[in-house]
Amino acid sequence: MSNPRSPILRPAAFAFVVLLVPALRAGAQDSQYWSIQYGPVGQLVGGQVIGGVPDLSATFYNPGALGLRNESSYLLSTESVQLESVSTQAQPGLEIFDTSSSTFGAAPSLLAGGLPRWFGEDTQLAWSFLTRQKLDLRLGQRLTDPLPVPWVASAAESYFDQRLNESWGGLTFSRRLSDSVGLGLTWYGVYRGQRTRKELSTDGISADSHSLSISGVSDFDYWHVRTLAKLGLAWQSHEWKLGLSITTPSIALFGSGDAAYTVSLAGTDANGDGVPDAPFLATETAKGLDTDYRSSWAVGAGASRSFGHTRLYVSTEWFAPVDRFTVIALPDATLAAGRLTQELASVLNGGLAFEQTLSENLSVHGAFHTDYSASVGGSDANVAISDWDLYHLSGGVSLRFRDNRFTLGVLWATGGKTRPLEQPIPPEDVPQIGLGRPVEIRYSKFTFLLGFEFGK
Repeated sequence: MSNPRSPILRPAAFAFVVLLVPALRAGAQDSQYWSIQYGPVGQLVGGQVIGGVPDLSATFYNPGALGLRNESSYLLSTESVQLESVSTQAQPGLEIFDTSSSTFGAAPSLLAGGLPRWFGEDTQLAWSFLTRQKLDLRLGQRLTDPLPVPWVASAAESYFDQRLNESWGGLTFSRRLSDSVGLGLTWYGVYRGQRTRKELSTDGISADSHSLSISGVSDFDYWHVRTLAKLGLAWQSHEWKLGLSITTPSIALFGSGDAAYTVSLAGTDANGDGVPDAPFLATETAKGLDTDYRSSWAVGAGASRSFGHTRLYVSTEWFAPVDRFTVIALPDATLAAGRLTQELASVLNGGLAFEQTLSENLSVHGAFHTDYSASVGGSDANVAISDWDLYHLSGGVSLRFRDNRFTLGVLWATGGKTRPLEQPIPPEDVPQIGLGRPVEIRYSKFTFLLGFEFGK
């Protein structure tokens, strides 16, 4: 079962490598921090509003800026749809690595509202609910005759499903310390749920009537609740707006998870004696497992300045590293014990944006920002699967009608990486298929935005 040099077992090892590995590594953004932006204007300027938050999205970007707002809003929301796609493209001769997946549906959003000023005119309170991470991905491939000689007929299927959602709900307290300084805090409760399932099966028949059947299914499903806080300090003058934000590491509260796998083999010849081994079946299910999830310190800074009818924005945010931790505590006896972990690297993102006022009620916006992956190590050791950097462009218009603001815009993100896919056995053990050759992985996302903010 573990000797890939066996003439009968080698195709089984080949099938596991070339079918399961691309599924493991091909995913959307689940280890980036700046992929989702909030607020009607915040989305158009790519979230570059730490130093100049114009609406209730201040509850997330800079709670201190909420206390400096002169106007009062009671509801903010965005309605967006997005088209998200990921693909792998191999060099000529590696058809097995050519696959893609696209999804279309509602985009993550922010819903926020103001509360009565129970603590005086200098204090503003608000509530907010936002989607911080979201991924819904299914990659699959069916192949006819993927196995080399001695198999004269073969078939294989491989599927990978992952669904991830992380939602934050918070209450914001923001106080005006002077006409130019505001200080605030948003306390969040965080819910994270993730389900990942990998399936593989392959069958073959050789010229001398040997048959091969191999299949494997592994999946895990968990949820976890934690809490964290975001502090903000804001300063403003007639032309300048400056901001500083600090996000605390999260504190774990409770959670639960399940994990299972099934592996079956028939027709393999581990010792190479020409006699097929006895069929093998291993399966295990574990329920009610302990879970954990951690997030890092983050420090953000931003500024915006007006030049007549033009306002420029700049922001940057640094995220501290997170040491490897166990997401689901699997039983020691399982084949996958110790693999459901996560580790995050230090990341620094930044961006630029502009707002051009065309009239009292009409403005045009545009932005660019980076979105680097924090993932460390291969997907066999992480519940996160993306390890490539993304770059975002956004733009649109903002219209005012009385006390209300409406925005229309388009956001585009793209990224990818070209590299050999990881494999559990060395490429020289299966030289005829060239596992060491690089494969191009590409990701893109288009978001179409309709946002609104209602005033008094």
